[in-house]
Amino acid sequence: MGSVAGEFKLAYYPMMNLPFALAALVVAATLSGCASRNAPGPSSPPRAESPASPGNATAGTPTDPRTATAEPAAATAQTGASDAAGGLPSVRLSPEILFQILAADIAVQRGEFGTAWNTYMSLARQTRDPRLARRATETAFSARALGEATQSATLWRELAPQSAEAAQALEALWLNTGRLTEVEPLLRERLARARADGTLPDVYNQLQRSLARTADRKAAWQLIQRLSEPDLKVPAARVARATLAAAAEDYPAAVEEARQAMRMAPDDEDAVLVAARSLWQLPDSKQAALDLLDGYIKRAPKSLEARYLYARMLLGEGKIDAARAQFDAALAQSPDNPALLLSVAQAAYQAKQPAESRRYLERYFALPASAAARDRSTAIFLMAQIAEDAGKTDEALAWLAKVPPGDDFMAATARRAMLLSKAGRIDEGRELLRTTPAGSARDQTLLVTAEAQLLRDAGRNQDSFDVLGAALAKSPDNADLLYDYAMAAEKIDRFAVMETSLRRLIELRPDQPNAYNALGYTMADRGIRLDEARTLIEKALSIAPNDAHILDSMGWVLYRQKDSAGALRYLRQAYAILPEVDIAAHLGEVLWTEGKQDEARQVWREGRTREPNNTTLRETLVRLNVTL
Repeated sequence: MGSVAGEFKLAYYPMMNLPFALAALVVAATLSGCASRNAPGPSSPPRAESPASPGNATAGTPTDPRTATAEPAAATAQTGASDAAGGLPSVRLSPEILFQILAADIAVQRGEFGTAWNTYMSLARQTRDPRLARRATETAFSARALGEATQSATLWRELAPQSAEAAQALEALWLNTGRLTEVEPLLRERLARARADGTLPDVYNQLQRSLARTADRKAAWQLIQRLSEPDLKVPAARVARATLAAAAEDYPAAVEEARQAMRMAPDDEDAVLVAARSLWQLPDSKQAALDLLDGYIKRAPKSLEARYLYARMLLGEGKIDAARAQFDAALAQSPDNPALLLSVAQAAYQAKQPAESRRYLERYFALPASAAARDRSTAIFLMAQIAEDAGKTDEALAWLAKVPPGDDFMAATARRAMLLSKAGRIDEGRELLRTTPAGSARDQTLLVTAEAQLLRDAGRNQDSFDVLGAALAKSPDNADLLYDYAMAAEKIDRFAVMETSLRRLIELRPDQPNAYNALGYTMADRGIRLDEARTLIEKALSIAPNDAHILDSMGWVLYRQKDSAGALRYLRQAYAILPEVDIAAHLGEVLWTEGKQDEARQVWREGRTREPNNTTLRETLVRLNVTL
């Protein structure tokens, strides 16, 4: 399995740091245990494990292959009673075996994990010694090669069926790679042991966290239902079921499971939290979620997590003062909590209190960098927005320049370029985008589309088209570039180019609605090929039936086909979902032509209030000769 080699080169502390001859003596001494079926004695020293290695997982806690690290090479021989419990094979320590083990350790030291893994696996199959299979597993963990780790852990488990460590390693790998059918028997064994030793709550807490990370959330929900059937009177089992039901977006089931848990344990915080979060996702249940949290906080006023969730929900409902009161109460308990400080700053900004927001942000930034690392970019963006709102462009630019490399870096760079352009320094903005190193093809696309947006906002539509065209020539099937190129082509009246680009995008991404919608809407807006336009928009609507922009397109094509009643139905629905000014312009026009001038004016006025300089609205009013 040469694919292991070179995937990752982690810090490694090999036995070969010892002089070669001494290392050979250590291996010879320890592997002499392979010739005996007895547990390791004085000649086999106790194991010295890395805390994150598979062999050192806490009982009942699956090893996380994303964080596991390798042990020193000498640990090949330093296997504990877990692997030895079933007896070790009787194998003569030949010069060939000794040489291969030493060669594998050298390969690991050099970062040649593939070579080392192949050697350990070959020896494990040859000797049937579980310690060598374990060593192969650890080597694959070092390379973060989960496929190879799974193969060697499977062999380890086969050779040491009584080893809890082998079971835990294999369980973690199967969970991590989504092999739920294979892992189910291991999980049943673990739950059976937990029932016997009284550790069910701990095991269910661990299990729900592991299963919640799997890609197939619905399969995880079905699995926990089967596993927990004997434990429905255990609150932790019900909470695990609720958590995984919510992860699978089965919110009614999540609420019911959480309620069952709360009947048995009314003040179980985990049950209350998952119930509130699930209620929040159900229609007309937001107040029920708020009431649940309010009642719980009155019984458990020191519950920081419940109070924080309650405050966030109040904020989501626009109850800013009530949210601030809850945030303040939480901060009184934990004044240096970075998540709380940032949330209060966001609440203050939403309440149009920028000075207050800035004060909390300053407290946030005064914390040690490690404490505030998780959401630091979010705080920087908010501080930059406050500066921008105050007309302090240079200050906003300085804040955005502090966003560190990572997921938010490109967004910050694009925002800096936009601010420069708004300040009349578009060439500086373009230069910033062009000189920013792109760490990936995705980053390069973001930089190109940001430059095209700058040019489009400046009215330089031909330049925007040219920039996108040059990038597309190097990456002709880049979906993001194709879409933006099509939109740029429409701006300069190159409909044929737009259509060709969008049809290619439909070929590449047939399950994405935007290309269907954009092409159908453009045809409808131009009054051409209306039946084809409607078919395209209907296809988009079948993929995203509640998308306001697609509903707007459907209303617009029906209007062009002289079906004003149908048009109004779709346009009203779109405007109710998303009262954007472009949708307001279309809805107002249909209302106007239907003789509902007062309602049309009201809709247009609402749109103008939101965006006074909107081109679509202005052109609509001029074309219809309407003065508001």
